[in-house]
Amino acid sequence: MKENEETISQDKALEEALKPIVNSLIDKNYETSQDKIASQMAPLIGSAIREQIRSQKDDVVDALYPVLGNMISRYVTKTLEELLENINKQVQEGLSFEALKRKVQAKIQGVSETELLFSQSSTSNIQAILLIDKETGIVLAHAENPNHAVSEPEMLASMMTAIRSFVNDWVEQSDTHQELGEIDYGGNKIILEASGYSYLAVIVKGAASKTTYDMIRGTLEKVVLEYGEEIKAFNGDLESFSNLEVTRELAKVLDTKQVEEEPKEAKKIHPLIFILPILLLIWIAYAMYNNYQNDALQSQANELLYKTPQLTSFRINANLKDEQFTLSGEVPFSYHKQLAQKLLTGIDGIQEVKNNIIVTSGLKDPMQISANINYLLSGLNTQEGINIDYYYDYDNVTLIGNVWSSNYKDKVLNAIQKIDAQMSIKDEIKVVPPKLDKSIYFDKGSSSLTKEAHTSLIEIIILLEKLKGDGLITITSYSDLIGSVKRNRELSEQRTRNILNYLQEEGKLKNEFLLINKETPPEGVDPSVDPEKARCVIISYKKGINDSI
Repeated sequence: MKENEETISQDKALEEALKPIVNSLIDKNYETSQDKIASQMAPLIGSAIREQIRSQKDDVVDALYPVLGNMISRYVTKTLEELLENINKQVQEGLSFEALKRKVQAKIQGVSETELLFSQSSTSNIQAILLIDKETGIVLAHAENPNHAVSEPEMLASMMTAIRSFVNDWVEQSDTHQELGEIDYGGNKIILEASGYSYLAVIVKGAASKTTYDMIRGTLEKVVLEYGEEIKAFNGDLESFSNLEVTRELAKVLDTKQVEEEPKEAKKIHPLIFILPILLLIWIAYAMYNNYQNDALQSQANELLYKTPQLTSFRINANLKDEQFTLSGEVPFSYHKQLAQKLLTGIDGIQEVKNNIIVTSGLKDPMQISANINYLLSGLNTQEGINIDYYYDYDNVTLIGNVWSSNYKDKVLNAIQKIDAQMSIKDEIKVVPPKLDKSIYFDKGSSSLTKEAHTSLIEIIILLEKLKGDGLITITSYSDLIGSVKRNRELSEQRTRNILNYLQEEGKLKNEFLLINKETPPEGVDPSVDPEKARCVIISYKKGINDSI
């Protein structure tokens, strides 16, 4: 026991003696071999940090939060300021061609203009894209924007592989396989899209849209489908891998339009761009209002002239220009001229009425002319064979209706013309002779005219005399079938001859006659039931060869 105490005492004495020497050697070695010491301690530091995070995660978060929170806050604030500035600049250019183009584009895409403006204000540019082997971390192929070249793609690939491994080892894994999706830094980000044996690392500037992600995933899908077996069999030798073909496929993701351009100086909008449209709208509104006012005044003037009984029949025109009416037309008396001017002068908003109406002494009062026409036609229409009506529009009269003959028509026209020789007459009178379809009956086996036949023939003569036409008169004779055919034919011919002689001798008719003799009864007549109707003669009249009455 005593020996042990002596040994401990000697060790402490030796430690106290050597401590200054060892500390001096360590300090001297650190100053001359910092890189070597750092490389030796790096693995230990990484393990220590992982152990610290695993055992005391909350303490690590609390320690880093003030630094990371402040950094994230500044980044988000700066990004929103840039976004708002970009949107504000586009709103200020609201009357530009680009703004109109954006409105049309929003309609075509079926989105609101705000959504389209926001997407345009947060565009993303792909700077570089790398295809990296998962196991080795070797860059299998890469494509980059010439203005944003990656100086050491192999180092970037190694870093990405290490970060993926670190995160996958640190985060608790469930049964579902998880992958690191993206890494943000500054205003840029690295999007990671993994497959079975490789992954894409895409460096993007700005916010990445859904279209960007879809394009990256589509590219990886094509590469895996075409070169998946080569990637799976990759042993670290790039010479055995189809690097050139894959690079071409990756290069398709780079849009040449995404090359960053020098910021252009904002165009200043001249105030006239805003003033001119406003002035144009004011002028259009004034013109529309002025036109509306003129239409209202014109309608009011026309209505007054039309609804005033003393002026209704005259053609008086009122033309409005610069708050002045100009009257034109013809009236029979100065009274009518003065009345028209008085009516329009009373309209509000009219400064002056220029009266160019001509007083024609030969004109008569239209109301009187219309009354005379109506009186005359009322008397003519009482005569058989005349049925006429009229329309009167100051010195123009239109006659419509029908008469039996052209003689009747001439009689009507001459009578109307005598009312006013200056009046224009429009003739729409039709000559419509009365329908003549008279039947003359004979006794059984006789061709002599009966008393009733004489009366009927006199009525026909009187009617044909009124027509005074040269139309065709047709005389058709029928038989009752009693007796022989020869006898019936003779009776039929004799009956038509007797009627013809009577009309020519007694009526002095000079019309053309057509005689038709038949040995049968009229159509639809049964001689056994009504024998008298079977032995009849029918007289008809035609105004012309084609106009049957």
